[in-house]
Amino acid sequence: MESRPAIANVRFHPFPMPSLRDLPMPMALPVAVDRLDQKLRFAAVFPWIAAKRAEKLLRESREPFDLIYGYEVHGVLAARLLRRRGFRLPLVARFQGTVMHPALSDRMLYFRRYEEALALKTRAELYVMTDDGTRGDEVLTRLNPHSRGRTKFWRNGLDLDHLHPASVEEREAARRDLGIDGGAFVMMTASRLATWKRVDQAVRALPRVRAWAPNAMLLVVGDGEERARLEALARSIGVSDVVRFAGAVPQREVARYMHAADVFLAVADLSNVGNPLLEAMTCGMCIVAVDAGDTRKLIVDDLTGRLVDSSQRSGFVKPLEERLADLLVALASGDVMRARLGEAAASYAREHFRTWEQRMADEVEAVSALVRIPATASVS
Repeated sequence: MESRPAIANVRFHPFPMPSLRDLPMPMALPVAVDRLDQKLRFAAVFPWIAAKRAEKLLRESREPFDLIYGYEVHGVLAARLLRRRGFRLPLVARFQGTVMHPALSDRMLYFRRYEEALALKTRAELYVMTDDGTRGDEVLTRLNPHSRGRTKFWRNGLDLDHLHPASVEEREAARRDLGIDGGAFVMMTASRLATWKRVDQAVRALPRVRAWAPNAMLLVVGDGEERARLEALARSIGVSDVVRFAGAVPQREVARYMHAADVFLAVADLSNVGNPLLEAMTCGMCIVAVDAGDTRKLIVDDLTGRLVDSSQRSGFVKPLEERLADLLVALASGDVMRARLGEAAASYAREHFRTWEQRMADEVEAVSALVRIPATASVS
């Protein structure tokens, strides 16, 4: 069992999660079986075990509980089971965005993600949905009319005391510390290396960029299950020597990479309004983002960054990585343009973004209001 940090007034009740990977087998699980195992663990096994553990706590605790906080899909599904077992404590349903918006118009995709739809449909007293560009407010409204008037749709907070545009001296120091040539044109991504983040599009764009800007290189900050495939892709298209995989980087160190880079790339297909984009804007970076989800609410093309059209219009359309590369080629020689876009992004950040302390104060207030609702942990 992994160790847990010591946090004042927080108690952990960990439990093991069974998996097919634990069975003695002469070979690794086939990819399809492994994916099914993961889906069943989090869609069914975790909610069932977590609900049983929570039920035991609720029944045996000497002090009454005030509410249930269901975190993300699997946590909300566990809370849903608790309610079916008769517990009527106020429920907070907390979602870090959603992947369900495309499924609203795709019936097959909807049923493939049915456990997520079920979690979003769960009746709660308060819904906290991260505004990460995945249109979670619209998804909740359409799937769960009960959520109207009960939803807080908030962006995440930022460490605004630590994040700032780089001075000339900070930029030079960051490049020196990271071993990056002062004359290089540096692009970077920062995200978990998951399939839907589409970091492969940044890698695929690099040969075309280097044909016009031979000093171009790509920094990939983050780690995940896609790393090996991305490294193999870089080798196969001949750019492995100019793609640097930094791996997982401590949060407060990410700003140093941003200070060293010329352009921040956000290339996911679903949305690009995650914390890395917000941090890059706060650092005054020149942003190039794929126009997905609600990304254009922050990145206004040629104002606070450049948008790569992700639409699939009829007729001849360049592959997205070619459209991305064409924008980057223009920026490689456009120091003035990069500075203008970065300054506008930083200005937007100063006006609209807030600290984690401010963000969490709002949530504490909203959750605390539920405790004043008369409720008892009645058990049928």
